[in-house]
Amino acid sequence: MNEDLNFRGNIIMIGCGSIGQAILPLLGRHLDGIYERLTVLSANESGRRIAQTFGAKFIHCIFTPGNYRKILKDYIGEGDLLLNLSIGVSSLDLIRFCAQQGTLYVDTSIEPWPGVFGDPMLELHERTNYLIRSEALSLAKELGPDSPTAVIDHGANPGLVSHFLKRALIDLNQIIRKENIIPSSRGKWANIAHDLGISTIQISERDTQASHKPKRQGEFINTWSIDGFVDELMQPAELSIGTTEKRLPGGACEHSPGSGTLYLERPGASTFARSWVPSIGGFLGMLVTHDEVMSIADYLSLRNQDSFLYRPTVMFVYHPCDDAMLSALELEGSGWVLQASSRRLGADIVEGMDELGVLLAGHERNAYWYGSQLGIDEARRHVDYANATTIQVTAGAIAAILWAIKNPRRGVVEPEDLDFEFCLETAIPYLGRMVSEFTEWTPLDGRGKYFPEKLDVQNPWQLQNIRSRQYYGE
Repeated sequence: MNEDLNFRGNIIMIGCGSIGQAILPLLGRHLDGIYERLTVLSANESGRRIAQTFGAKFIHCIFTPGNYRKILKDYIGEGDLLLNLSIGVSSLDLIRFCAQQGTLYVDTSIEPWPGVFGDPMLELHERTNYLIRSEALSLAKELGPDSPTAVIDHGANPGLVSHFLKRALIDLNQIIRKENIIPSSRGKWANIAHDLGISTIQISERDTQASHKPKRQGEFINTWSIDGFVDELMQPAELSIGTTEKRLPGGACEHSPGSGTLYLERPGASTFARSWVPSIGGFLGMLVTHDEVMSIADYLSLRNQDSFLYRPTVMFVYHPCDDAMLSALELEGSGWVLQASSRRLGADIVEGMDELGVLLAGHERNAYWYGSQLGIDEARRHVDYANATTIQVTAGAIAAILWAIKNPRRGVVEPEDLDFEFCLETAIPYLGRMVSEFTEWTPLDGRGKYFPEKLDVQNPWQLQNIRSRQYYGE
């Protein structure tokens, strides 16, 4: 119990899906007497029983651009906290409203109103995370650094992985350069990454959770939000490009000159890349869009006026649980027509874990992974009806809530702006086994053995080695 926080405001939670239902039993461990001051506003009835079990008020309502202010004005005021765990409710509109009310704000991803990410009539760049994040950064400047704290993008990834990154940088700096320091500024973190020679950072995730009831034809399965995952799959793949890259993939478009961030003219669901996790080694995952590939790269960049002196290549490589991967392949095969039925895995999971970390590569020790291995049994010890994926996200959300309460006037902030030691101290008890491991694996391993390709063998962590040859016009 974090009694020293002495939070006496109300918490208003928008949405009560997989993450909302998992966070409900955990909030009371950190905030004394919170349930009598907790209101859940949800468009879905699925969380009502759980919310009411803990004594929270549950109200069924559907937010639209025309009614959200009218609904919220009856529930939030100065000193309260709005926790946005919804899909399809504009984060930016909620942040602006909270700033006007003197209300704290936390979300696990920046969301637009419906009809953006999956609209085929929009131009590709209009469906990217880069555009939504850019609008959030503009809002941060407009509101100013002393406005009520609004923590955006703070679940597991984006969120906790930015703190994993800082922990990994400190570890590497101690091991390789024999320096035992904690950087005190953004520029100092970037200098450490530069001095270590880190060329590539992968947010690397492999989910092995499996149900006793296998996927059926025409069914979409996932371990977290179906709608949220489908949005990611259908958005263009995005990544940040580093200063060590010699070539760009075919179909790559830079969002704006000098931004250092690319989107590809193909969806994340059909864009594959190679990565590594400690439990199984190398794997092939999807290069789906996530805000941390931009925020981490920006945070670690060194500039000289309009050009980069140093910038790492940053990407998210994701292999969801096997049934979710099959669902994604089936979705693409059907011409992006969503399956008729869907199922989020929960009580039916019988084995597996979610392995999530950061892989820092290109330095003299090749590559270093730091992150969480959370098995299903350990996740259920925290919340018996949750799964490993939802507990990891929940841990990030709780860390953000507590940090916002401790720091109520910090404006709109991304994960990199938070105290990484505080966030890790809060989250790690929920994350299972924390693993740090070097590896000699590179994206070249096994390549060319059966299918010869033109690779840059002198520079194993080049994007052209991580991605497939056919996308480089060869």
